[in-house]
Amino acid sequence: MRGSIRWQVNKVFEVISKIGQSKHYEKELVRELGAKTWHEIGKGLGIYSYKTLDSYRDVVKQLMSYVKSEFGIKDIEKLTGKHVKSFLEYKIEQGISYRTFQQYTAAAEKLEVALNRYSEINSRGNSYSFESHIREVREIAKETLERTNPARAYENPTDLIKNLTENEHSLMAKMQYEGGARLHEVSLIKQDQLKGIDIDPFTGKEIGKIEVQGKGGYVRDIKVSADTYRQLENHIKENGVFKVDKDTYRADLKLAAEKSGQDYTGSHGLRWNFAQERFNELQENGNLTYEQALKQVSEEMGHHRADITEHYLRA
Repeated sequence: MRGSIRWQVNKVFEVISKIGQSKHYEKELVRELGAKTWHEIGKGLGIYSYKTLDSYRDVVKQLMSYVKSEFGIKDIEKLTGKHVKSFLEYKIEQGISYRTFQQYTAAAEKLEVALNRYSEINSRGNSYSFESHIREVREIAKETLERTNPARAYENPTDLIKNLTENEHSLMAKMQYEGGARLHEVSLIKQDQLKGIDIDPFTGKEIGKIEVQGKGGYVRDIKVSADTYRQLENHIKENGVFKVDKDTYRADLKLAAEKSGQDYTGSHGLRWNFAQERFNELQENGNLTYEQALKQVSEEMGHHRADITEHYLRA
C-alpha cells in the first residue's frame, strides 16, 4: 500500500469502524458464528467509539514510524508479527507502565483484525497473525513492568541484596545489578555460558564474563565482579546448573525492599542501577565522553538504540 503513514493507518482501520452501530448486536452475531471465548469474540468485533479508534490509530502510527526507521518497512501490508514484537519490546525498554503496555497490545491485536479484513475485502491474499509474538512479549512485560510503581533505580541496591533470603536470589540480583542482565537472561545458566575471568579495559578491574541470549536472539557477555562470577561457578559445579524460579525471586525482592525501607520497583530496577552506575564509572574512570559511555552501556545492556539507554539514566 502506498501513501503516508497516516493515510495507510486510516485506510486499514476504516474497514472495521462500526461507529454508530450496536456493539451488543455484533457480539451476538459473532457468538452465532462460533466464537466462544472473550478473546475470540474480541477478534470478531470492530471499533465502536471515536476515542478507541483514535487511540488505536495513534499506536499504529507509532508502530509504523518505528518499523520504517528500524526495518525500512513503509507499507503497512508488509507488517509481520516480528515487527510488532520488536516495537512492543522497544516500548517496554522505554519504561512504559503495564497499563499502557496493555493498551498497545490491544491496538496491535485490533490491527491484526483490520489487516485481515482489509486483505479479504480487497482480495490481497494476505494473512496476518500477531498472537504468538504478542504472547511472548507479554511474558517479558509481566516480569519487567510493574503494575503500580514504574521500574526505577533502587536507592540502596546493596542493602536490598543483603536482605534477600535465598543465596540463589542474591546471586541472581548481583548479576542484574553488576552486569545489567534482564531477569530471563540469568534465570537459567549452564556451564558452557561461563566465559572466564578477564580485565575490564575501561577500569582495569577484574571481571567475570557470562554469555547470555537476549531479545531477538542477540548474544552478548554480561560482566560481573570476579567474586560473583566465582560464586556462580561454584554453584554450577555443585548443582550442574544455575536455575531460579522467577516468581519466587520477585517475591523475595519485594520482601527485601520492604525490609530495607525502599520502594519495590521490580527486578528491572536493578538494571536501572547498573545503567546509572556503569555510565558514571565509564566517564570518571574510563575517561569516556558522554556519547562513548552511552554507546558502551547500551551494548552492555543489550540495547540496539542509545535513546533507550538514555531513558535509564534519568533519576
